[in-house]
Amino acid sequence: MEAMEEERNEKKVLCEKIIRDINAVFLKDQDLASFEIIPKETNCNKSPVVHVEHNLGLESWCAQHVYDHAHRTLISHRRQSSQQQLRTLQQQQQSDVLAKYLNVALLINPDVTTFWHIRRQLVQKNRLSINKELQFSALVLSIKPKSNEAFAYRRWLYSFQSADAIDWPNEIGICERAADRCASNYHAWSHRQWILQSGPCLLQSELLRTEKFMRKHISDYSCYHYRQVLLGRAYELCFALPTDPGPNCPSPLASLQQLLANYGLKGADKAEDMLELLLPKMDRNAVSSQRLRSFLYCCNVAASDMRLCAEQQAMYGPRDCFELHRRAALKFIVEQCVRLEAGMGAAHSVTADDLQAHLRQLDFESHPFLAAVRREESALGAKHRRWCNLHLSFGYPAD
Repeated sequence: MEAMEEERNEKKVLCEKIIRDINAVFLKDQDLASFEIIPKETNCNKSPVVHVEHNLGLESWCAQHVYDHAHRTLISHRRQSSQQQLRTLQQQQQSDVLAKYLNVALLINPDVTTFWHIRRQLVQKNRLSINKELQFSALVLSIKPKSNEAFAYRRWLYSFQSADAIDWPNEIGICERAADRCASNYHAWSHRQWILQSGPCLLQSELLRTEKFMRKHISDYSCYHYRQVLLGRAYELCFALPTDPGPNCPSPLASLQQLLANYGLKGADKAEDMLELLLPKMDRNAVSSQRLRSFLYCCNVAASDMRLCAEQQAMYGPRDCFELHRRAALKFIVEQCVRLEAGMGAAHSVTADDLQAHLRQLDFESHPFLAAVRREESALGAKHRRWCNLHLSFGYPAD
């Protein structure tokens, strides 16, 4: 029994020393960029805490012991009465000790909601600064890119700041690094959608960045879905880039022009010609010029994505993500044509059932673009025809 007690005490002393070493790194280096657990099975009689050029590491042989010790300490704090917990939070020295254990516990296991809640209490008591907490949560995401708790904590921290004070491009960068390190990172892309809704207009840069990401991560459908949300947001905000290119620049609507040519609708070299094909029955006076510019711009982006999916498929072979994203881009173009011609605009009150009802009543032969789409898409197989019938009401005969 005495030997076991002595061993427990030795382990406790060792864990306290390691936690102090980690805390010393936090105090010394205000620009820590990453944390890693370093695979090492045995103790080599030196500190397992490694600090190199703003990167922090902990050898794996001690990680579980250190985490268990920090976990016990923090849970004992939570088991105190509310008044005792409040006294601890109000005392700077006690709060610093608490934060020291929280740092270690959350770096090793960031999925414990209770520990993030304690950090929130410390922030509310002004024991932890918001800027340092943003840096700490980014450090957590360097080792656990799919940590929903870390992303939720960042959104909570930003609730105390005005939109003008937030470095939105940096936040986008954190999301992109997390998604880059971990495929199908739902939490990173959801956080990026929150940025898109909350931050200033980042649409142009996001359209460029997501295209690069799709080319690099060809099977990560989370990015394709975000791209669809991004396109819908651009259309909702009437976003469009200037349509007057320089003398040596390609046409800003080249992808849409090529798509129309692929469907057998050639000769649409100007924006007016394209509008005549896409919206033949629309009253131009009923729609603003900015809405029409945005319509053409967003359709051009969707057409570019359809071409990208075809290129990717030719290079890497058939994949579900290519087919699904191509369909989503096609559906976007068709739906926006129907919305504008039916006078629906971009209203949120228009439901999918309303669009389907209008499509079912549409005379496709009187609409050159939709007739061409219906004709050409039928050649892509029975499965695709069933999808077109279900989502676009093309009315193909049952196979």
